[in-house]
Amino acid sequence: MKKPHAEPLGDRLRRHRLLSGFTLESLAHASGISDRTISNIERGISAAPQRRTLTALFDALGLDDAEQQELLRLARAPRVVSGSSRRSAMLAPPLVTDFTGRPDVMASVAAFLRGTDSGLAAPVLVICGPAGVGKTTVALEALRRHEHDDCRRAFIDLNGMNLLPLSPLGVLASLIAQTSEIRDISSMDEAIAHWRRITDAQRVAIVIDNAANEDQIRPVLTATNIVVIVTSRRSLAGLVNVQRITLESLSRAESTQLIGRIVPAAQRTERDTDALAAACGDLPLALRIASNRVAAQPRSTVGDFLDKMAARRNPLSALVAGDLAVEPALTLSYDQTDTASQQLFRSLSLIDGATFDAHLAAAPTAADPDDAADRLDELTDLGLVEARGSNRYHLHDLVRLFAAALSRRDEPSVAHQRRALRHWVLQTAQNAGLWFEPDRDPDPAAPGRHFPTADHAQTWLRIEGAQWASAIQQAYALGEDQLVLDVAEALHWFSDTWPAWDLWRILFLTSADAAARSGTDRDIAVHHGYAAWLHLTQDEFDAAHRAAVIAVDAAERTDDVKEQGWALFYLAWTRGRLLDFDTALREAGRAMELLTVAGDQDGVAQTLSMTANFLMHSGDLDGAAAHYEQILRLLADRGDRVQPNLMLVTGVSTRTVLADVLTRSGNPAYALETMPGVIEEAAAAHYAEGLARAHLELARALRSTDEAERAEHHLAVAERIASENRLLAVLPDVERLRAER
Repeated sequence: MKKPHAEPLGDRLRRHRLLSGFTLESLAHASGISDRTISNIERGISAAPQRRTLTALFDALGLDDAEQQELLRLARAPRVVSGSSRRSAMLAPPLVTDFTGRPDVMASVAAFLRGTDSGLAAPVLVICGPAGVGKTTVALEALRRHEHDDCRRAFIDLNGMNLLPLSPLGVLASLIAQTSEIRDISSMDEAIAHWRRITDAQRVAIVIDNAANEDQIRPVLTATNIVVIVTSRRSLAGLVNVQRITLESLSRAESTQLIGRIVPAAQRTERDTDALAAACGDLPLALRIASNRVAAQPRSTVGDFLDKMAARRNPLSALVAGDLAVEPALTLSYDQTDTASQQLFRSLSLIDGATFDAHLAAAPTAADPDDAADRLDELTDLGLVEARGSNRYHLHDLVRLFAAALSRRDEPSVAHQRRALRHWVLQTAQNAGLWFEPDRDPDPAAPGRHFPTADHAQTWLRIEGAQWASAIQQAYALGEDQLVLDVAEALHWFSDTWPAWDLWRILFLTSADAAARSGTDRDIAVHHGYAAWLHLTQDEFDAAHRAAVIAVDAAERTDDVKEQGWALFYLAWTRGRLLDFDTALREAGRAMELLTVAGDQDGVAQTLSMTANFLMHSGDLDGAAAHYEQILRLLADRGDRVQPNLMLVTGVSTRTVLADVLTRSGNPAYALETMPGVIEEAAAAHYAEGLARAHLELARALRSTDEAERAEHHLAVAERIASENRLLAVLPDVERLRAER
């Protein structure tokens, strides 16, 4: 009996295997497909395996034509980026099913974990050692074996060997996203506060993989209720009060045992197994690659593989001293692929970031993404690429070096491929960013990837952040200033959705430099305005003021009234953050006049909101109320010309703040009338902060009319929503209102 079509491919394949009486090992022997590949398909790690892999499995299982076609349909389902993971750093590698040896190391890690349970040990363990020695595998396996029933798990790849290792703020933001519903962090201070609140409420066990330096780790350690295992090629000697384990290659006995667990007995002899372990230098990465290569070809033997290895004369010592055995094993896997797959593999060395998908892999050679996905699955079968779930892949650092060496040796068009990748990435970033621009839409004829919704666009921008940030730096270094400016302009409205992201510093400071080097006066004004915004989000008020002054000077040299207004907007904002409210209000007034003349209603709304905020801080509640009322009229006049998310957030927040202002001025009627509707609107949109603040302002209004019981109810609801969603900016307001009697 068939299951519903919604049944995932992996579950369906596992059901057929079990009904047919196959184990993973026996199905691998019957089909010629490695047990690791079959396991990856069943667990959903390889969500869209290549057709020839599935065909071999179908033949071994004896499936009828109708069922084969249904399974092929499931395998060819649209390859999408998972929206559940905003950062590729969160995608942990799968646990190996054949972990072997290292009893002393595992005992030491187990003792560390038991010590953290009892509070007798420092909560940090650093596992260090060379590439390919299995640091990540040991960390994940040790945590799997330990009984942490009440402990939340998290994994993060710090991208330590790449051009853009994850920043300290990025590290905390990723961990917070994995352990809560919080996505938008405005500063390191806020991130640390969130992290402490999260870990106060639950214990978290974290594997921090591939650390570049101590600075990436230190913010994580500001919490106390945590267990941290760090892997790094470096010893991270700057971290104090931690335990350390240095990992070395396997013993010869462990190496032969690992080979025996992967390669069927019929394909190996004891002598050849020992020789293969020696040829691989007992390095786990090399052992797995070589063993999987043999196991994937049932008619081949370890002896055959050794004969092929002996013919190789280009050791990896040219790349990584000491890992002499890796290059021959990698080369034999590489030689099993066709020309197109080899070219794809070589081009993967150009990709930055922790993980990538088929679209990104296809970009350097302008390949078809679906064809690239099939070839990535083939490369995964060969052990050259790691599957990381959500249709994403990872390249081990040693394999990246191998691919780069092949590219330098065999690829005549590396510069062309690098340019193709850079331009595809930056054009795709523009296509994604334009979903958030008020007056611009993505051009369906533009190059690069396109997205069906703003959510898809946002997910891509966040997951591929390291890639497009690196591409921005490359473009600037090569003098492609106009490309840099175009990307920054396309992303500047999107930047408001995640102002604390460390990559904005790269983008907007680079675009300001590009404008100064080769842009027009308008470009200088626009991009120094963006730089001012960047500095303001980081509380760098003096730097923000300097950038805003440059923007104003440049704008005044143009005839562009709109940009003159925006430059003054940024200058007024910096004045307000420097607490010079009189000057800030004058400059905001000038900005308002110019933006009104220019017909920029979004600029007018932003300036009205900023001005109202200045008036509140200076004690002019009536003036603030008038400005908030004007914002609401402006939103009503514009109607469906305002983006829905902008209309929701601006409308809810403006009415809520206006309710606050009017209630404090002795007029609670507005809050009593409007807040119930705002509560319904915010609840329907799952806008937690707006919902909490609406309940808070309704409580304030009810208290002013002596309805203490109803006021206490709404105050309690506001506190609960703020606590559940860790709204640190709302909780102090709740506490202040509760303290007022």
